[in-house]
Amino acid sequence: ICKEHNVPFHTDAAQAIGKIPVDVKKWNIALMSMSGHKIYGPKGVGALFVRRRPRIRLEPLMNGGGQERGLRSGTASTQQILGFGAACELAMKEMEYDEKWIKGLQERLLNGVREKLDGVVVNGSMESRYSGNLNLSFAYVEGESLLMGLKEVAVSSGSACTSASLE
Repeated sequence: ICKEHNVPFHTDAAQAIGKIPVDVKKWNIALMSMSGHKIYGPKGVGALFVRRRPRIRLEPLMNGGGQERGLRSGTASTQQILGFGAACELAMKEMEYDEKWIKGLQERLLNGVREKLDGVVVNGSMESRYSGNLNLSFAYVEGESLLMGLKEVAVSSGSACTSASLE
């Protein structure tokens, strides 16, 4: 849709990099932001992919010394940039192994839950999801009750933007 209307498509790929194959051509991504700490790289460093054609005109957030092609002033943090690059290389190298490992953990968790509880429903497709995500519904159980009983498990009863009270 974006391509048909000449609208640049931006995606926040912070959670995708190193976990799933990202294809900027296939997905028609014009701008893509990434973050180092999401792939065990240094905190405070990221990257912005900007497609060359068609050219996208970006405006600087702050003016000054002209670093980063005039888009962001300030001295580049070489050690963070190198650390982020190394983390990207490792993430790409380990992605297939990590996916298999995490898929096994997902299956183990789902089988364990289903052995202990009736009325467990997997929300969404098991084939078209990242293995590090398992979205379940439980018959006859309120979300808040579930949260209170699973204090040592990373669980929520809603999306991150709506879970202000219980986590």
